Amino acid sequence: MKNTKKTKRPQTKIGRLHTRSAPSRIFGWTLLWLSLLVIVLNWIEEFSDLNVLPGGHSVLYLVGGIVGAALGAWRAGIFDARS
Repeated sequence: MKNTKKTKRPQTKIGRLHTRSAPSRIFGWTLLWLSLLVIVLNWIEEFSDLNVLPGGHSVLYLVGGIVGAALGAWRAGIFDARS
């Protein structure tokens, strides 16, 4: 029988390929929290007399908040692969 040992090759970890800069992460986290704040304020305005957002309760605030939260989470690096 032959002695067939496989040599291990160094493998690049995927998590190291997807690193974001600090300003990008700060912007992402800020956008995420502000978007979540808009969603919560919009929801509160629907069921109360509070008028904080211009124009009052609107579906556009909900859609904009969801899109902003998704973009903020992406920029913050939440969806990046971990090693």
